[in-house]
Parts: sequence; structure tokens; C-alpha cells
Amino acid sequence: HGHTYVMAAASLDLSSTALRPGSKVSVTFTHGEVVEGYVHCKDPAMNILMLRIALTHTTLSSELRLVHMDAVSKLEIDADGSEPPKIVKAVTKKTLEKREYQALSNCSSLMTELNDQATPEGQAVFDALHKTLDCRWVDKTSITVLEQVNIVPPYKPENCKSLDGDKGALDRIVKIVSAARVKAATPATPAVPPGFVA
Repeated sequence: HGHTYVMAAASLDLSSTALRPGSKVSVTFTHGEVVEGYVHCKDPAMNILMLRIALTHTTLSSELRLVHMDAVSKLEIDADGSEPPKIVKAVTKKTLEKREYQALSNCSSLMTELNDQATPEGQAVFDALHKTLDCRWVDKTSITVLEQVNIVPPYKPENCKSLDGDKGALDRIVKIVSAARVKAATPATPAVPPGFVA
């Protein structure tokens, strides 16, 4: 009635089409442990199977476990309990080149946000501004925000100068600078579990 395929140790073959991503399997290790899960992926060349195992006593839905097939004595595939096959689109060279370009572009963009010559306070002010506003380092010392406000060391509210006379923009940026400096000056308090008594 149920479709179950059993592979004994001598015939374990990861290239089998029955053993596909989503296949429900029961793996018996040579030391006796039995693990049930779903095939996440496989590498026949390395003789490794990656299983997705459901977790019950945690907020995580599953864990991944690498299984080297040399440590397996028996593998059962439950065809009826398996997930439907997933259609995996072929990855083209053009797709990979596009992803690589995007990753390099993102990295390059992130590098412009870091200033190895800035003080910790200066970098903290820049990071706070950059979360919501377009800003950039100028000559590794001053910060220009929205091309409207310039902030020079030591990056305090009184070091903010309007470039275009927009008082509202200056006031908003001064508030962010003040909050960032307060936050940077406040030591982080370690998280203490509720009910913990030292």
C-alpha cells in the first residue's frame, strides 16, 4: 500500500532519482541512531546528503544535518510522505554574473559608508543619519546630509551648518545628531534574563 524504497549499505547510491530534494527519508546510522527528515540537497561526488529535520521544542521550523553516507547502514525513502517535486530553474552564466555585479556594487556602496579616519562618535553620527537620510563623507572629515547640512568634527549639534538656509532640515538633522551622540555615549547594558538575581 505505501511506497517505501529501502537501500542497504551496499547499494546506497545518492545519484538515485528516488532520492530527490523533498524526499522523506529515514536514515539508520552504523552506530544505531535513526533520523527522519526530508532531503534538502545531496552531493553524490562527496557522498553527502543534507537532511532537513523538523524541530518540535523550538521556534525554529527545522535544522539541517549533513550526513556522510559512509556512516549509514540503511536508508528508507517514503514516497507517499515525500513533498511534491520542486521545479528548479537552471542557473545561467548571465544570472550569476548579474548577482556578482550586484554583490560587488553593494559592497562598494557599503565601503563608502565606512571612514577609517573618523572618530567613533563621527562614525556613530554618520550611521544614525545614513539609516534614513542620504549622506556622504567629504574629505574623510565632514558629513554632508541631503546636500543641505554639513557636519564637521567633533560632530556635535553645534557643528551642524545649513548649506541652503533650510531651518527645518537643519533642525531635523540636529535632533538626529543629538540622539546619536547620546546613544553612542551610553554604555550598552547586558541583557539579563527575567527573574535572574545576581
